[in-house]
Amino acid sequence: MDLQELVARGRILFAGAPKRIRVFELVNGKKAAREIARLSGRSFSATLADLQKMRDMGLLVYRKDGAQNIVRKTDSVVYDKEPSIKHLPLSYFKDPTKLPRPEKKKKTNRLTVSQTVRIPNETEILDICRHGEDQLYEYKSAGTDAAKISREICAFANTRAGGILLYGVDDDGTIGNADMKRAVFDQKIQNSVRNTISPALTIKIVEKDVVGHKIYLIVVLPWNTRQVYQYDGRVLLRHGTNVFFAKPEEVKQLHAGKAVI
Repeated sequence: MDLQELVARGRILFAGAPKRIRVFELVNGKKAAREIARLSGRSFSATLADLQKMRDMGLLVYRKDGAQNIVRKTDSVVYDKEPSIKHLPLSYFKDPTKLPRPEKKKKTNRLTVSQTVRIPNETEILDICRHGEDQLYEYKSAGTDAAKISREICAFANTRAGGILLYGVDDDGTIGNADMKRAVFDQKIQNSVRNTISPALTIKIVEKDVVGHKIYLIVVLPWNTRQVYQYDGRVLLRHGTNVFFAKPEEVKQLHAGKAVI
């Protein structure tokens, strides 16, 4: 089972259950269930039930000795955290952070300009990868052609909220690793943007470490109401998770400084 799945399961199990997460916190491969019950303020039966649920979800394992016998103390089993999550901070398992999303605007065709896109932290990136792509976030697996990335960038640049491409994340949200050094990636993408998008467009590339995996965030600012960006001579827009060519009336609307999406 991969790390993202374990984190997701933990969040389900611990949602609205601070006493249960306290039990999980106390598990260290040394304390027996009775000691954990005492320290957590839970009854022994409730603690046993919590520990079994965590084991069923794959978060805990039985502690075993050199002969592979289950370790017991004071007539109760000793548990340990599953090795891949042992050193994760508890913040990963708490209720998901509210993700940054485009703010709702009053009904108007005129864009209220925001000059920034909020860069998500490590925990938020895990949530983004679990929830899937949307208007603001796009995944790109390692090895994706730079021209294809530039096409997505252009569409984000003509869109009200801008967006972020997560390079090193597969289509299903699985977090992998970027396949090149940041300086090499930055040069490759910046050159592609310069050669395929007009007028000149500024993007920002941020390196992030997510549960031990290195990915890059390509940050595209919200549309500035002045420039209408073209990719190889065509105006692109992003709607949901799709990129499409703007219709003539939409191009006219953009040139008038009015947002389409």
